[in-house]
Amino acid sequence: MQFLFANGRLQALLIALLIVTGFSALNNLPRSEDPRIINRFAIISTYLPGATASRVEAQVTEKLELKLKSQAEIKNMIGMSRAGISVISIELKDEVTEVIPVWSRLRDLLADAQSQLPEQASLSVLEDDRGYAYTKIVAITGEESKSSLMSLNRYAKELKNQLTNTSGVEVVHLFGGVEEEIRVTYDTDKAALAGVSLQHIAEAIRGADPKVAAGALINSQAHLQIELNGTFDSLARIAAIPLSSNDDIAQFVLADVATVSRELRSPRREIALVDGQQGVFLGIRMQPDFRVDRWSEMIDDTLHRFDKTLPNSINLHNVFDQKVYTEARLGELIENIAVGFVLILTVLLLTLGFKAAVIVGMALPLTVLFTLGCMNMYGLPIHQMSVTGLVVALGIMVDNAIVITDSIARFRQQGMTALKAVKKAVNHFWLPLLSSTLTTILAFAPIVLMPGQSGEFVGGIALSVIFALVGSYVISHSLIAVFAGRFLPDKSQQGILHNGICLPRLSERFKALLYFAIERPRRTILVVMILPIAGFFGASQLTEQFFPSADRDMFHIEVRLSANSSIAATRRNVAQMSEFILEHEGIEQLNWMIGNNIPLFYYNLMQRDKGAKNYAQAMVKVTDFETANTLIKKLQYGLDREFPQAQTLVRKLEQGPPFNAPIELRVYGPNLSVLGEIGQSLRSELIAHQQITHTRTTLESGSAKVVLNADESLLSHTGVKLTDIATVLQAQLEGVVVASLLEKTETVPVRLRTSQAQSNSIDDLYATQFMSAQPLLLGAFAQVNLEPEQSTIHRRNGERVNVVEAFLEAGVLPQKVLNEIQQQLQEVQQTLPAGYRIEIGGESQQRDEAVGVLLGQVGVIAVLLITILVLTFNSFTTTLVILVTAVQSALLGLLSVYIAGYPFGFTVIIALLGLMGLAINAAIVILSELKANNAGSDVNKVVHSVMTCTRHISSTTITTVGGFMPLILAGGGFWPPFAVAIAGGTVLTTVLSFFFVPAVYKLCIKAAPVSDIEPVVMSSK
Repeated sequence: MQFLFANGRLQALLIALLIVTGFSALNNLPRSEDPRIINRFAIISTYLPGATASRVEAQVTEKLELKLKSQAEIKNMIGMSRAGISVISIELKDEVTEVIPVWSRLRDLLADAQSQLPEQASLSVLEDDRGYAYTKIVAITGEESKSSLMSLNRYAKELKNQLTNTSGVEVVHLFGGVEEEIRVTYDTDKAALAGVSLQHIAEAIRGADPKVAAGALINSQAHLQIELNGTFDSLARIAAIPLSSNDDIAQFVLADVATVSRELRSPRREIALVDGQQGVFLGIRMQPDFRVDRWSEMIDDTLHRFDKTLPNSINLHNVFDQKVYTEARLGELIENIAVGFVLILTVLLLTLGFKAAVIVGMALPLTVLFTLGCMNMYGLPIHQMSVTGLVVALGIMVDNAIVITDSIARFRQQGMTALKAVKKAVNHFWLPLLSSTLTTILAFAPIVLMPGQSGEFVGGIALSVIFALVGSYVISHSLIAVFAGRFLPDKSQQGILHNGICLPRLSERFKALLYFAIERPRRTILVVMILPIAGFFGASQLTEQFFPSADRDMFHIEVRLSANSSIAATRRNVAQMSEFILEHEGIEQLNWMIGNNIPLFYYNLMQRDKGAKNYAQAMVKVTDFETANTLIKKLQYGLDREFPQAQTLVRKLEQGPPFNAPIELRVYGPNLSVLGEIGQSLRSELIAHQQITHTRTTLESGSAKVVLNADESLLSHTGVKLTDIATVLQAQLEGVVVASLLEKTETVPVRLRTSQAQSNSIDDLYATQFMSAQPLLLGAFAQVNLEPEQSTIHRRNGERVNVVEAFLEAGVLPQKVLNEIQQQLQEVQQTLPAGYRIEIGGESQQRDEAVGVLLGQVGVIAVLLITILVLTFNSFTTTLVILVTAVQSALLGLLSVYIAGYPFGFTVIIALLGLMGLAINAAIVILSELKANNAGSDVNKVVHSVMTCTRHISSTTITTVGGFMPLILAGGGFWPPFAVAIAGGTVLTTVLSFFFVPAVYKLCIKAAPVSDIEPVVMSSK
């Protein structure tokens, strides 16, 4: 310390080092709106054309689940079986941080399971790269003609290739693109005259496509690969395929009985609508080590160059750019830091005087620079959580500096030299302040150690605070202490400029109040306990909310029609809804995805409706988040009224881990019919609640299927088999892929189908022709019936499940509604058959899991905290006093939240941990002063010690409140509860510091022998 005090050059170099390190980190650290959360979700898709939901479940979903369930890393495995497709959602456990090896192992297991699936089943594809939100979403639109859509698709693929090769791009995905195919449409009449059946044509095309191994010529001199010429490379090549008729005499080519053309696959699997026009979305994701502002500029340059190459009929649109939200969010938080800094400096000027305020104020920028340097070394990016940590730490940053500076000022005024005053202050406070710093770090440690999405989302707050605490301690005991010793006067000077505000009357009254309280310690303790007890009862009245909704100028709309609705019917309904929605003011963009989820534009949206032709999702951009909140209620009411044939959900964007619905009731059991009945019973109970707008069950019933009953005895005389009928019907209705055409680096499927008009009714099915010895009609030997079926079957962790989902009015808390329907749920549970059970999911389950994981870290942290306090004070009694103060402060924080009218959520829990650290800090400072003065039960010494600490405790309290005031005044639902809990709790905790702690000390702590105590000269101020 003496070397640093005497060496001004070293002081300047340390400051320069902090400045260079901090600004270098500010320039180089990655930036994004939200923290990057490890993607523990993947989707496995397997197609089984023509299969019903129950057949898909039995032949695909269940077999894949059995293969995968042995993997210990899997937390949840949710299987969805619908007609023609199986989708299995995998969620890994929170403890898994290295996910790539797990996904690789699961892909190997899927490959092993492929032999157990039907021959018609596609390869199972595991997609693990769709769990992150896209950093930027663009779209290409054009006319809806066939040629225009084909061109649109090619331009979209070319843009994807260019973007993929741009620096910093992690992945690019296409949504809504058309699928081109080479369609071989054979004329059934011509084929009958030529004696050529569907099977003959299919085998001829397959046999003419030589994309198979032909061996190699190998000798002692060379190794030459053999390639058989004749690969499909043009429509003419396919049309010239020779055909032989059944009589083995006539010779034809494919063009004699069929037409070969390039077409779009119909019906479409998914459709993208960009402001009403058909288009293609491109979702672009940034690599995590880049700054979003610089990365977005590079992408914009690529898009600008590509836009110049587009024809006039094709347009490029910027749909979503995370850069805008990142800059706005970080700008608001940095503005809050600036406002907080000004408020804190103003408070210091009023409480400490000019010179002391400037010295203490220097701790703020220096600590921020130190924190940025630590963030850079640790690899913590700049996002809303890490910057919020700096806002949280504003008041804490100056705490140590105030204590050190105030002490040095007192010692200087008592006549000590500058160096001696600095040494004495540092030697006196290094252990108590180290203890308070470590205990505050430990208070935030559970957030850092918390695994899973919640911990990864909010962990940046705690890390920033911890770095700031370390920086505050180091800087306060080095540079700030030196500056205080060098520049603070050695004589007491009067006036606000030198000493801050001095209110002698108020000081005397406060001193008299202290005497009154300390002389009656038991009564004081009981009176002070009224506030924590009030907080306890207030906490019991708080409504629980896991995470508040996001304050965003965007929201999304989900639309579901009846299970049998085609994608064309869904599009017609969407077009009508779009007209209705655009009649409302404030809407800037309206983009739809039909048959799939919209590209992920927000980090916690669920992706679970792939392949659902009756489903559509919209991304709506409005002018501001107040307009969004207003429109959500209006549109929900209006769409329900105008479009009763559809279930429409207008949903706000939520914070925190994702969930499908605010309230989920999972019914487990083996029988689908019983599950359906229980689900309908629960829906009836839920929809009766006034604040529930919609309910739905994942076990969708009420759909129909066409059952064909063929007379096999009649068929046996014609030589036609049931499989032949299925093949012909598939060719007539959808076509069958028989080969592929190679174009540069892409493969285009060759689809064979009949020239008969696509069947739209049962009568059309009866008219279907088959080739035998002579043409036959299906109606001669088959009957067609309509039968009901389950359109969707869900499984969760190997069990069948029917999830009843309830959606609420905007602004209604899920826990409030769940509490109100508890009695109805208990009545339903009592009537459940054996083997069936109900589990509560949704927001409630996510909250309980996150809180459980957070509190699971508290045990070890509490032991470490107690150890630090015991080692600091060498007293279990003093440690107990500090811990009781910490618990009381948490109750006072809850009282503040209750008075302000906010719900109890995850952000409040984080705030309470920080508040407990601040309360422990204040208690340690007072107890250290009491111990240093050997106050014991001496009322005069106790009061004098408390008065000595009054100024810096009052200053730190006011600065903490000032630091959080911008967050409180900013409004919204996310930060105000957090800020109110800490700021309000800090104000109320001051009562504990001034009255409860000294009263308990006087009552319980005895004075030590005089020889064991180093005398401390008390200031008369």
